[in-house]
Amino acid sequence: MADARHILLATMQDLMSNYLVDECPDHVTWEDFDPDIDGLRSTVIDLLDKLLSPTAPADIITYVVDVDFYSGDDCFATEVFTIDASTPNGAQHRALDLSLDSIYNDPRVPDLSRRASAQSTDDGAGSPE
Repeated sequence: MADARHILLATMQDLMSNYLVDECPDHVTWEDFDPDIDGLRSTVIDLLDKLLSPTAPADIITYVVDVDFYSGDDCFATEVFTIDASTPNGAQHRALDLSLDSIYNDPRVPDLSRRASAQSTDDGAGSPE
């Protein structure tokens, strides 16, 4: 259930962020443009953070996260992010959030999608997604 919940929340956050990126004029803040959607997006981010936060203190690990940008099935770009997080999923989530500001996250690209994979810099263990 946690995986399904995470997927649902991440999808909701991605859809709302993309809506705001696509529709909000450059000179207007998201809060002013659509406060309801921005507030809901913030709530979803808080739920995701709560879901991804371990109940016991965890060590923070540095991850190198590759975010691949696709047009349909074709990968046309990769951006690399260095993220400090307690889990690979947390690192991937943060990198996907950061990739919303990427030059490659262009709504003119047909069938645009993004995928992230995290590799720990500490032990070489990764978690592709």
